Amino acid sequence: MQRAIGRVALFLQRPSNLFISAGILSGGIICIKSAPHIFSGLLFTQLYQSHNRQGAPCQLVSSQKREFRDVCQDLCIKPKGYDVFVISQFGIMWRGLPWFSSGVKFGIPEILQDNPDVSTERFPEPIKSKLNSEEGQKLKKALSFSQNARKFALAKELSLIQKNFPMYSIVLAPCFITANFGLVALLQITNLVALPNYILLILLTIPLYCVYQFAMSIITEKTDLKCDEKLIELGAAYRQGGVEYYEKRLEKNIALRKLLGKKGEKLFTYYGNEKPAGFFGLRSFGAPITQKLNRMQKSLNDQ
Repeated sequence: MQRAIGRVALFLQRPSNLFISAGILSGGIICIKSAPHIFSGLLFTQLYQSHNRQGAPCQLVSSQKREFRDVCQDLCIKPKGYDVFVISQFGIMWRGLPWFSSGVKFGIPEILQDNPDVSTERFPEPIKSKLNSEEGQKLKKALSFSQNARKFALAKELSLIQKNFPMYSIVLAPCFITANFGLVALLQITNLVALPNYILLILLTIPLYCVYQFAMSIITEKTDLKCDEKLIELGAAYRQGGVEYYEKRLEKNIALRKLLGKKGEKLFTYYGNEKPAGFFGLRSFGAPITQKLNRMQKSLNDQ
C-alpha cells in the first residue's frame, strides 16, 4: 500500500501527468453523472415503478394521462420523448433528457390523482404506527392535491427538464476537478509552494469542493425560481396550483418533522423548509419553500 502511494506521488510530480490525471478523472465524473440519464431505461423504471398486489405494474389513470398531456401542451413540449409511468414514491421522479437517445423516464406518484389512496400500508415505520395521530392525519391531508396543484407539480418538473438541469452538475464538476489539478501545476511551475503535488491536491480539494457545492446550490436555487416565474406566466390556474402545492409541501414537511423525531429535525426546519445537505450543509435542494410560496401568493394577489 505504501509503495503504491509512493508511485502515485511520484507520478503526480510531473506537471504533464497532472493534466493527464485531470482528464481521466473529469472523464470518469462525466460518465458517472451522465450514466443515470443516458441509460435511464436500464434500471430507473425497474427500481421505482409501482406494482399492484398481483405484481403487475400500475397503469396511469385517465386523469394522470390527461393532466400530463395538458401540461405538455401549455409548456409547448412534445411528449414523444417521455416515457411516463407510475411510481410508489410521494414525489415526481425522473431521469434523462429529451435529446438523449433513451429520452426521459418520468415517474408520476400513484397518489397524484383524484381521491388518492393514502392507506396505512403505503407508509414505512415509524410513520405507519403514528398515522392515527393528529400529525399523521395532517400528513395524509397534505398528500391530496387539487387538479391545479397536480398540474403545477408536473409543470415544475417538466420545466426543469426543459432547462437541461442535470447538465449543470455534469459539466460543472469536471471544471472544478480540472481547476484543482491546474492550480497545483501552476504552483509547481512557479515554485510558490514547496510541497509535494499530492499534498497540494489534498489541501486544495476541500475548499474547491466547498466552492463547487456552493456554486451548485446557487444554480439550483436560481433555476428553481426561474421555473416558477415561467409557470406564473401560464395563468391564474397555475398560480393557484402553485400556492396550494407549496402550502401542502410545507404541511407535509412539518408533519414529518414531528413524526420522525430527531431525524425529522435534521431534515426539515420548524417552518417546513428542507435543510441543506452535503459537506458542511452547503448543498441546497432549491430555493426555500416559504420563499417560493410567498412569490406565488404575491403573483396571485397582483393579477
